[in-house]
Amino acid sequence: MNTQLPIWRRPVFEGVTLFVLASLSVVIQSLPDLGEALQWRRSATFPLKVATAFTGHLTHWSWDHLLWDVVAFLGLGIAAIRLVPGRLLICLVLSALVISLEIMLFHPQFESYRGLSGIDSALFGLIVAGLWRQGPPVRYLAMIGLAGFLGKTTFELLTGDTLFVERAENDFIPATSAHLSGMVCGLLAGSSKLWTLVKFFGTPRKGLTPGYANRSRS
Repeated sequence: MNTQLPIWRRPVFEGVTLFVLASLSVVIQSLPDLGEALQWRRSATFPLKVATAFTGHLTHWSWDHLLWDVVAFLGLGIAAIRLVPGRLLICLVLSALVISLEIMLFHPQFESYRGLSGIDSALFGLIVAGLWRQGPPVRYLAMIGLAGFLGKTTFELLTGDTLFVERAENDFIPATSAHLSGMVCGLLAGSSKLWTLVKFFGTPRKGLTPGYANRSRS
């Protein structure tokens, strides 16, 4: 069955993508000038702003920031591949775009943005959606996970600080809304209705010639 899936939905491809992105984050952190160039910046012009909407998530403010983000990225990503295979790529792309757009539109105080934590939240949301779809008693794990995420988010909103990453006062400002946006993207990526649409356009179907629409469908 898996051999009939588009390559981007196969678990092996998803796993390779996960580790490539994590490795790139480490390389970028090792080269400060590269991090400066790839971070999302409000002052950037098109098309650089579009490109950094993706690459900015791979840049980080410190090694401690990188460590927490990458460890969570790999752990949650592997769990998502095992629990809901075939959905990782759409989760990553959707969350990268939505988070960058949310920062641009609703946080004019942010001149730049870095970090994988928003995408980590999206992967967590994808896992929650996968657990929820399995029904009880597994569904209760999804409820516990969601409650824990909301508790962490509430703490960060009330304190203005991060729960895990150590930071000096002027290091960076936590973007808690990016975590919420990521969670929503993950839940959407794991939803059955969205995935029905993705599978329709991404899976070869009998009687259809690639590149041509089925004229009998409205």
